[in-house]
Amino acid sequence: MILADAVDKYNGTNYQELVGRLCGPTAKLLAQLGLILYFFTLACSTHITMGDQAEKICQLADGIVNPEDEHHWYCNRRFLIPVFSMTLIFPLIWVRNISTFSYVSVFSVFAVFYIVVAIIVDYYKLGLVVTDEILMPDIDILPIMQYLPVFTLGFQCHMTSVPLYYELHNRSVSKYTVVILVSNFLVLSSYVLAGVFGLMTFGLKANPDILLNYSSKDGLMTVARGAISVSVIGSYPIFAFLGRGAVDDTIVQIAERFDRELERNTERRRVGILLVWHFLALGIAIITSSFRTVLQLVGSIAALFMLFFPGYMLWIESRIGNWGYRVSGVVLMVLGAFTFIWTIVFTLYQIATGST
Repeated sequence: MILADAVDKYNGTNYQELVGRLCGPTAKLLAQLGLILYFFTLACSTHITMGDQAEKICQLADGIVNPEDEHHWYCNRRFLIPVFSMTLIFPLIWVRNISTFSYVSVFSVFAVFYIVVAIIVDYYKLGLVVTDEILMPDIDILPIMQYLPVFTLGFQCHMTSVPLYYELHNRSVSKYTVVILVSNFLVLSSYVLAGVFGLMTFGLKANPDILLNYSSKDGLMTVARGAISVSVIGSYPIFAFLGRGAVDDTIVQIAERFDRELERNTERRRVGILLVWHFLALGIAIITSSFRTVLQLVGSIAALFMLFFPGYMLWIESRIGNWGYRVSGVVLMVLGAFTFIWTIVFTLYQIATGST
């Protein structure tokens, strides 16, 4: 809501431009660098997720029941990731208008609903007896706080919402507020249902990627894997679109600091950025099987875009004498800064102690 109101007032076409108009060029440059890291990491994790699910589907088609059994080379994720990436994702990254992906987003929503329903149905269908005793742990603030980046990453839609809201016809903050409230309710409900029923089905053996717990022979979950694969394929071009814009703006802004003027969004630079972006993300995904630690760091960056920058925008608006804006802005900035610093320190501690 804060960002939508800022778009109406300052006519920012994307997140970094909005930050620049309200917070200055230095803040804009920092926001661009954070956006590049955020979207590039999501691009890598999208490839990894797609490869994991495609491997399961291929094993089912190949008649492999136990994932540990030897399987053909064409069912290896290192083969499947580049095949799916080049045939399904690569052609989509060249779209020039983000609103083109609105239809894919609708399918993604239904894919998430299907996965949640499939998890609930399988809980009753499998009838597994969980031997693990699942107890509510003692309330300890430190273990709870390690999930702050998961929360910010899971509910992060702020960077994509700015260009989407800017391109809407007859846009209004009141209508957008209703969309935000309904969307967040659906997201929260989906997370809770999938988490609760997944934990009740597999107990403490539940994998963070819950679909990996299910057998390749489970037809219901095979469809779910296909649905989530299509969903992440539809999300990737949005990451590439916004990441490419942040890279281009950064190049132009750095050139301006050296008294050189560059035209924005030239075709040659657009093609070059997208090619480097895509093949670098693809290469990292092929050689990497887990992105958990990196995603924690990305979650800390998400806290800045979700809390700190909107809070700073409110604080700037409070200069007109609105104390409600000032207090709300300070609270959001403190929460965002705390989440960012805490996550960085905690993740580095995990790496140093080998407890990741």
